[in-house]
Amino acid sequence: MNNTKVLAFGEVLWDFIEGDKHFGGAPVNFAAHMVQCGREAAIVTAVGADKLGDQAIEAMTHLNVGQDFVQRNDKLTGRVMVFLEEGQPSYRIRKDVAYDYIERSAIDPGRLQDYGAFYFGTLAQRHSVSRSALDHIMTNGRFSTVFYDVNLRRDSYSAETVGASFGYCTIAKMNDEEVQVLSKLLCGEESDEEGFASYLLQTFSNIELLIITGGGEGCTIRTRTEHYKVSAQMMPVKDSVGAGDAFCAAFLNTYLTTRDPRKSARIGNIVGGFVVSEHGAIPIYPEQFRRKIEILSAG
Repeated sequence: MNNTKVLAFGEVLWDFIEGDKHFGGAPVNFAAHMVQCGREAAIVTAVGADKLGDQAIEAMTHLNVGQDFVQRNDKLTGRVMVFLEEGQPSYRIRKDVAYDYIERSAIDPGRLQDYGAFYFGTLAQRHSVSRSALDHIMTNGRFSTVFYDVNLRRDSYSAETVGASFGYCTIAKMNDEEVQVLSKLLCGEESDEEGFASYLLQTFSNIELLIITGGGEGCTIRTRTEHYKVSAQMMPVKDSVGAGDAFCAAFLNTYLTTRDPRKSARIGNIVGGFVVSEHGAIPIYPEQFRRKIEILSAG
């Protein structure tokens, strides 16, 4: 297996779903799934010096997510109220929390050189402090692959932030509903998938690969020379929280080894389907399933 280590950036938080507390945040979900796929992964984040922060550290330790870049500050640890309707989540996200204040001065540029791939999203960029930390990482890191999972959350993004993020990445992933929002945000009018993909690939020369997911419909892969759909097997849905993060992890894990987008998407769909069929964002893979993914994702 390719031994490229992966670094994720962004929010660590607790989801409160129907009265129950669940550890999560897209970047840490991604990192945890990356570990379950057999690859070493760490996260750049911040948690509070509170009980939820202590529990977040314990959870990351349990999940074997590297914590060399985990900061603690005097803000509350991130938290979100999640509401499910027919298995689909909506969110009320607390503002002014620890992950909004990831300090660039605490990120040693030398230690970034240990990582060959990088993952980030949009939510943790809503505050200028954490956005500056991301800029610092992108300036000082030497990543061969940069994966941007757009993952829009209401009132937590701007055209400037999203545009800069597209300018950083080599792979961008969004869902079909986000295409409409993003095209209006960046182009001034809504566009279909083909039109918006063409715009991104023409505007951002750094982007090599676009992934547009459609839930149970699978995903579409687009490059400058081809595009194709990779179907997904329908699974019984218990809840969809974390399924997209799992897809991203399984996709990138396979892609780093094979450089085969079609194969990577197929395995991403399998792992995402497993997650929707279980409760919680980071269900533990049964040993047989883990071995299956490891074999399938090998070069």
